[in-house]
Amino acid sequence: MMSPCLPGFSLLLTLLFCLQLFCPQNCHAIDPRFELTPSQVSKPAGSSVQHEKGSRKTGYRRSNRQHKSAVVLHKDTADQNQPSASFQLASGFGATAAPDLQQVRSFWDLINPPKGDALQPLAFKSDSFELAVDHTRYPLLKAVDGGKVLLDTGGTLPPLVRTLIQEKDPSVRIVTASPAGGQQFLRALLLAGGFYSVEEQPVMTFGTDPLLKVRSDFKVERTAESVVRNDVMLISASRQGFPQRLTDYLKTQGFKLLEPFAERAATPVPLRHRVIRVEQRDKIQTVDQVLAALAVPAERNRRVQLFSAAESGIALSVAAERYFERAGKRYVLASFTGDPVTYTLFRLLETKGYRVVILEPQDTFKTITTKLLARMDLPSSYASHLLMSDPAGRYSLEISGFLLENSLPNGGAVMLTDRPLEQNVRELLYDHGYQIQERERQDGP
Repeated sequence: MMSPCLPGFSLLLTLLFCLQLFCPQNCHAIDPRFELTPSQVSKPAGSSVQHEKGSRKTGYRRSNRQHKSAVVLHKDTADQNQPSASFQLASGFGATAAPDLQQVRSFWDLINPPKGDALQPLAFKSDSFELAVDHTRYPLLKAVDGGKVLLDTGGTLPPLVRTLIQEKDPSVRIVTASPAGGQQFLRALLLAGGFYSVEEQPVMTFGTDPLLKVRSDFKVERTAESVVRNDVMLISASRQGFPQRLTDYLKTQGFKLLEPFAERAATPVPLRHRVIRVEQRDKIQTVDQVLAALAVPAERNRRVQLFSAAESGIALSVAAERYFERAGKRYVLASFTGDPVTYTLFRLLETKGYRVVILEPQDTFKTITTKLLARMDLPSSYASHLLMSDPAGRYSLEISGFLLENSLPNGGAVMLTDRPLEQNVRELLYDHGYQIQERERQDGP
């Protein structure tokens, strides 16, 4: 008796024989080499342009050939010469317009002035695919070394498209960063720009005393001759602009300051403080300038009575080159010539309650002012004082002298210095609330 399952089983064997006959074992619906995974078409979150190790170090310097190797091409398993589906990247391919792109283009034209023909849009065509990139969404910039910089500001360029671009044109460096990132965006852009040197957080110093320090986010040398050609660029990513006077001064020193994201310039502050430059011509004139700075009136060549004839029958007075009173105390100032009798008289004046300041031939502005302020109980010492400092630490100015805090009625400070003040220093101090005074020579002792 034949089983009822045998006819079905015979039919299955027949179908398997036909399949073996007409479909060889090595036949596949799609060759695995040409299969696309979803990750090759969609943009993974958090991806960004990659650079070889060390490319982000500050102060790096390399040749054009080294710079080209600094961009790692995103390799794919698919060979560019193998057949693939036709691919067209148009303006609507998932990209978002960045509001700062025109600002970036203007900045790039300053740091790398256009030369020669304009860059043509990226377009590639082969038997296997056709690719075009809309440069209104993905701007293309010309690098210093002849390469190209493609900006993916929205992070929307698919990995497959990145691979096709870089395989077809290795000179293209793709920067995935948004201008909203400020310093991070500028770092990625400059590292891809093919410059001779890019240094992060450089501190530039000008002069010794006064000492001006300027810190920017980047210092860029376009070529190896940039320094000798005064073509060094300082770049700041801050939204708060540098003072215009400081920008102008940096230009005279061979540095061009660029601020692509600055929205407002630093504004001058009200004049609350004073810087008084004391020119030492002689000791007494130095005293006069210091007392005038402190708003202390002094009497010249006064005879200070040591003994009164009405009290002791002896009249004795001592010549004081300057006499003044302050806060209920009496002060006598005189020069010591080496006469022991005169020195004794000065000491007798101290027993009478006078505060005596004795000037010696070797005294300088520093020693004279130190003696005077010490006798007047004004705590200050000759040192380098920070008079001007940007809240963000981008610049500062230090000057040696005596700084008297809260010495003015409005709570302002008084700075006494013997250091020469150049015009640029005067202007910077003025913009930061300092009124500059320089005492003129006075006739007579």
